[in-house]
Amino acid sequence: MLFFDLDGLKRINDRHGHMVGSQALCRLADVLCSCCRDIDTPARFGGDEFALVLPETNAEAAELVAQRICESVANDGKGPNISVSVGIAVYPQNGESIEKLLSQADSALYSMKRQRMVAAAAKHTVAGK
Repeated sequence: MLFFDLDGLKRINDRHGHMVGSQALCRLADVLCSCCRDIDTPARFGGDEFALVLPETNAEAAELVAQRICESVANDGKGPNISVSVGIAVYPQNGESIEKLLSQADSALYSMKRQRMVAAAAKHTVAGK
């Protein structure tokens, strides 16, 4: 299972308006659908979060799908530029229920967001010296 969060949706809404924010959500949904196999299930989970269930997929393949989706979202040729954070959970290693898998994927997603924030802060600090 992959769990996605559209980065900076509030910023997009504030700068460009809610229509552009809604279009950003649709852009992510379009990428999810275009990167899926017939057996996969993409779904908007709520707000700016989406889940993608990948049956018969191991951790390595899920990571490749996640990378492909992140690159496709970032390079869709539309504005404003958008990006996503992603968390991955694999059955049964990360849980045997959908609730546990969602929880694990959500935790992994927010871990990724924290790592990005720390890296951005460090880059900003180095650039400011």
